Amino acid sequence: MGGGLHNLLSMAREQVIIPEVIEPDEKLPPDLVALRKFAYFMDEAVAIPGTSRRIGLDAAIGFIPGFGDAVGAILSAWIIIGGLRHRVPLLHVTRMVINVLLDLAIGEIPILGDIFDIAFEENVMNLKLLLRHRDRSRPPRSFAAIGFAAFIVLAIIVVASVAAIVLLIAAMIWVANKR
Repeated sequence: MGGGLHNLLSMAREQVIIPEVIEPDEKLPPDLVALRKFAYFMDEAVAIPGTSRRIGLDAAIGFIPGFGDAVGAILSAWIIIGGLRHRVPLLHVTRMVINVLLDLAIGEIPILGDIFDIAFEENVMNLKLLLRHRDRSRPPRSFAAIGFAAFIVLAIIVVASVAAIVLLIAAMIWVANKR
């Protein structure tokens, strides 16, 4: 019995963990290079002094009450549209939309949402989903081929953004009336 446990522990120590392989920019199509730079700019452009954390435009504009997170969510749709273009399966595109909507919804909560925006890097996460699950065996779709789906994704994000702004304003009015 003890020998079996020892063998199991030895195997666990010997397990090799291979980091995620990310293609260099030279091997990516130009639109994916642009999306990679965009995700970096949105989520990791500036180091927070004294920490290992980085923030980007998404967290910065999230500090604008109401509209900042809505603008960030609409900008983040660009990566989702890139996923549609590069034939990412619907399950993963749905996950990308959920990531943006989650960032939008929690980001609207004062103070807590700002902290969440700094920690939750949905653009980088969505880019990793795109790069990992894109269909390399077929050429990217044209905008004409994904136009309707892109419109639906943008419509969902815009409607959610408007709803979040309306809920935030309603909550502020409710709090003001309680005083």
